[in-house]
Amino acid sequence: MIVFLKKVRVKTLFSLFDPVKVEPLELCYLEAVLDSMGIECHIADDLFGLKEPKEIKPDVIVLTGYNVAEEEIILEAGACKAKYPGTIVIVGGVHAQLNASAFHHKNIDYVIHSQCLSVFKQVIGHISDSKNKLIEAGVDYFIDQAGSTDGIWKVGGKHYIKAADSIKADRRLFRMISPKTSYLEKKQVALIKGSIGCPYGCEYCYCRCVNGGIYIKSDYDKMVEEMADIEAEYFWIVDDVLFAMREDALAFIEAVSKIDLKVKIIGYLRADFIIKEADLLPRLKKAGLAEVIVGFESVNNEELEDYHKSTDALRYPEAISLLKENSIDLTALFMVHPDYSLRDFIDLRDFIRKHDIDVYTISVFTPIKGTSSYEKVKKDLITQDLKKYDFLHLVLKPRLPVPLFYILFYWTHLRLLKSKRIWKYISRHNS
Repeated sequence: MIVFLKKVRVKTLFSLFDPVKVEPLELCYLEAVLDSMGIECHIADDLFGLKEPKEIKPDVIVLTGYNVAEEEIILEAGACKAKYPGTIVIVGGVHAQLNASAFHHKNIDYVIHSQCLSVFKQVIGHISDSKNKLIEAGVDYFIDQAGSTDGIWKVGGKHYIKAADSIKADRRLFRMISPKTSYLEKKQVALIKGSIGCPYGCEYCYCRCVNGGIYIKSDYDKMVEEMADIEAEYFWIVDDVLFAMREDALAFIEAVSKIDLKVKIIGYLRADFIIKEADLLPRLKKAGLAEVIVGFESVNNEELEDYHKSTDALRYPEAISLLKENSIDLTALFMVHPDYSLRDFIDLRDFIRKHDIDVYTISVFTPIKGTSSYEKVKKDLITQDLKKYDFLHLVLKPRLPVPLFYILFYWTHLRLLKSKRIWKYISRHNS
């Protein structure tokens, strides 16, 4: 059996610059599963110019992608069926986990909606040998009926992960593309995934909904062992939150000290954790914490309450100062709501300027299919074009005239032109 693993991407405005280029980690996990089964596989990802081998016909093609790529995945499935008649097409990934029915299409054979790698393994096992019974949890599949052009879809039950998987991602691809990976000016960035889900309840967040809302924290000893086996300059731990409690941070510090590992870490932390556990920041810096990504979202507490964010915007300056005092880089994440007034945009711009935030991103509030916030505003959506659900477009009617909203949205980005890190990235990108 031969399997193609493909990441389907949709270009956005930021694709012109590619400030972040990292390995398709989910495909590297699937590659590890296939390796364990003795199955030949090939990864395709246009971000790195990785194409499907022309001289090989696959038996199975696995497609993954983000929410904006939903339509492109369906189109790609059709193209695969036309190019490789008889090939089985599987769709999986984060978006499919909460939106499996969106991929119930005649050119798709299986939709895997569980994060559990054993589900993928048993689907592949069933395809390779029909004697291997298909356990119908975590996967939907198409049943072709004689005399019918449509067939039917068999919908499998939910399958949630109760404990972390022991399978490590295959890193052959990373070794090949390592020089091309980056997080802004930081080069050779490997992705690490430890936890599953998120322990917090931010209403807009898709991540808290996956795996049935079950949160599984990282095993920091295993995480550090994995990093020790990878030759990278930086490790971006893409857990939704790197540490939720003090004991998590202490466990990470101890794990690093056990093997005296010299690492540079990028990770997500909440502002309230940074403030509450400020005394740990020097130790975390010593353990390798080089950059923190903080979801501030808004500088208005009333808005934060609406989001169920449970942080205090009045204390955000304290978190920013603490990171600067400890020489830990910050990427600040903000979100503007369609209901914003001119005053709201000015307040956000002034906050960024006053606290000298060098690197930040601003997204447009975008309810994602599969979340409760999407269902709440579904009737008010002004577009069904999924490519516009990229956090850069309005999908709800704004208070301000649309042209003015976008002018102010991009106006708040202008300070990035003064960012030393941005210019360092640009100089490296063009060299």
